Amino acid sequence: MKLYKALFSACLLLILFFNSSSAQEKLVSVNVSVPSLSFDQAPYVIAKEKGFFREEGISPIFILMASGVASKALVSKDVDFNTSGSPAVNTALAGFPIRAVFANGSRTDMYLIGSKDIQSLSALKGKKVGIGGIGGLADIGTRRFLKANGIDAKEVTFIVLGGSAVRMAAVASGAVAAAPLSPPRDYMAKKAGLKVLGYFGDTFPSYMGGIGVHADTLRDKPRVVKGFIKASLKGLKFMHARKAETVEMMARFMRVNDREMVEAVYDSSLHAFTKDGVLGPEVQQEILAIALEGMGRSGEAKSAAIFDFGLVREAAKELEAEGWKP
Repeated sequence: MKLYKALFSACLLLILFFNSSSAQEKLVSVNVSVPSLSFDQAPYVIAKEKGFFREEGISPIFILMASGVASKALVSKDVDFNTSGSPAVNTALAGFPIRAVFANGSRTDMYLIGSKDIQSLSALKGKKVGIGGIGGLADIGTRRFLKANGIDAKEVTFIVLGGSAVRMAAVASGAVAAAPLSPPRDYMAKKAGLKVLGYFGDTFPSYMGGIGVHADTLRDKPRVVKGFIKASLKGLKFMHARKAETVEMMARFMRVNDREMVEAVYDSSLHAFTKDGVLGPEVQQEILAIALEGMGRSGEAKSAAIFDFGLVREAAKELEAEGWKP
């Protein structure tokens, strides 16, 4: 009897071991580069927190990487997915086999913030405007925004300042008359009595955030790519539908204790996100034109060689057929 019990226990442990191993084997581990602990990453953070990736058999490993490093890692296949958005497009335009397969953003989240002495866009004429760098979105976006509002870029002096913190400080001190900044800087600006002069997203589209993959990965691992996209689409839809829970998850991810600020970021960023993970043909072409302008290149690029939203559409149909709701 003792031998029977010992054999039974051994078999039970063996079964439990293999069941555990089998469950783990079903989850495919993937490396995912994220550019920052920002609200742009909400769909992917939510997908991980709510178990949407696990439901698709995926275990994502988020790795914080600067955009330039992440682009190289995607080309070398050291990461499977890049969530930066525009850098993936730029890498593809540079001739590398990268595809943009999911768009969580269709408009930039940048706002033009003015100093206390500036109360209107027209007051910027003859003044200094701080930007991050030549050719970047802050530079090209500011020029396009000003032009759309009747101000020639030659009427202002652009000063390269670098990161958001430096630009914010320069505006607050009056060293520059204005600077383009993203949430939560617009919230902080209002608190400091500065003027929000306008929102860039009302003027032009942007691939603010999205999934970039290597063409080989898209070809060789379509089920994994589709699963990652489907989970991200769930996260995107959840974000639009569940503000309170989204704010809680993103506060933890962003490592911010100020709930009011995270709620403000949610409110000022939400309209920059897509609802279906897809960009229309005209939006795709304009985004590519802006990217080429930033790279100092002329001509046109074929969107079909850069964007591929086929798997997003398939995932959306599956969610509809499943009756899935956030």
